[in-house]
Amino acid sequence: MHRGSAGGAAHRLDGEYAVSGTHLSRPPQQASASFVHNLVNAGGPWLARAIPAPAGRGRHGTRGRQAPRTAGHPRRRAPSTSASRRTSWPDDGGDSHRRPHRSAAAGCRSAPYGPPRDRGRAPRRPGGGQLVKAVVCTSSGTEVAEVPDPAPRADEVVVEVSACGLCGSDVHAVERGLTTEGQILGHEFGGTVVETGSAVTGWRVGQPVAVDPLGSCGGCAECRRGLPFRCPAAPNLGITAPGGYARFAAVPQRQLVPLPDEVPLEWGAHAEPLAVALHAVGMAGVGPGDAALVFGVGTIGLNVVMALRTAGVDLVVGAGRSPGRRAAARAVGADVVLDTRETSVRDHVAAGGRLFDAVLECSASPGAVPELLEVLAPGGSCVEVALSDEVAPVPLDALVARGLRLGGSCAFDHAEFEAAVSLVVTGRVPAQHLVSERVGLAGTPDALVRLRRPGDLVRVLTVPGL
Repeated sequence: MHRGSAGGAAHRLDGEYAVSGTHLSRPPQQASASFVHNLVNAGGPWLARAIPAPAGRGRHGTRGRQAPRTAGHPRRRAPSTSASRRTSWPDDGGDSHRRPHRSAAAGCRSAPYGPPRDRGRAPRRPGGGQLVKAVVCTSSGTEVAEVPDPAPRADEVVVEVSACGLCGSDVHAVERGLTTEGQILGHEFGGTVVETGSAVTGWRVGQPVAVDPLGSCGGCAECRRGLPFRCPAAPNLGITAPGGYARFAAVPQRQLVPLPDEVPLEWGAHAEPLAVALHAVGMAGVGPGDAALVFGVGTIGLNVVMALRTAGVDLVVGAGRSPGRRAAARAVGADVVLDTRETSVRDHVAAGGRLFDAVLECSASPGAVPELLEVLAPGGSCVEVALSDEVAPVPLDALVARGLRLGGSCAFDHAEFEAAVSLVVTGRVPAQHLVSERVGLAGTPDALVRLRRPGDLVRVLTVPGL
């Protein structure tokens, strides 16, 4: 999804990016295990300590009750900020980057800043029966609808969603008919366990969690090879199973990762795009002493910048058009940020910049591939992280003669998701500072439309409690 160009300025607002001031229509290689292992270890033994010991299961009808908390560990809520100002600038490229979606036909419509508010409600009846609001796919786009309040299967918990990130792959799935009508979208989310199924162990009502949206059957060839994200049978939350654009979501217990009580609940929504980035950086095979280029600094490109920093890469160069997104790239760790409207990456290298050991293409710009291969050092890797239905011209002579590697990176495994959670909650990456805007469920359809041309918009969160 290569989009237009323009200019503008971003404004900082209380540590977050704020930007100043219809309808969606339808028409192989595994990441480095040692890289992920090192991240989990460096991110701290916190993750192992945080995995709960088996405890008593929650009962049906306990939704909304507060579980006891350890003294001295009250939950912090994300700080409220004033409303943002918006303008419209074309973006730095696609964030459609997850594993190819499976499913059939259909098609796929702002709220103030601030955390979800606590709202009292009657306990849920055993077996469900109430209706709750959610954002669903329709024949003409997306809309807010009333759906049945989910009841957990035996091995599931019900999560009260605190925040869910809007993603370019949601737009991609809707416009290309890759999800079904009535499907609840949203795959970047976290929240609080409010109910547990009869076979759930180790998870308690009131526990904050991040949700890995990718399931696995555990028995197919891909799962046995250690590539569960390629499992052809397992459902994807938000694409082929109900996702996080809702007040409540039912989630298999094996797809949960605990969050510390001390961090804001919405931080659980930041793990998924970072896990995508960790997988891509693992595929690139870069580390200390290396130089890497991130072409396209949208949400995924910015997460790739942060992932490269955690990998110890010596020089990180970002490249993009949007002034606000370029500012964000500098803020999260890029050493150099190129304005591609004025300076091509070829010109940057010709002017004395070093060749890159890896290029991570995050803009969904197939036409850029020949130039990106040109700025790779011999033996370097070009990793495509964004989906596009266009054809990319590839200079095979250069690829072969210089020993270059060209591949695609899609999704992540559960260990990478756990590593992403650890990096976020221990503060090793500033993912929370990428939030440009928060919307309620009512504002989500319009926000998805704006993602097609996001301009300086970096990261939008749906907060069902708004």
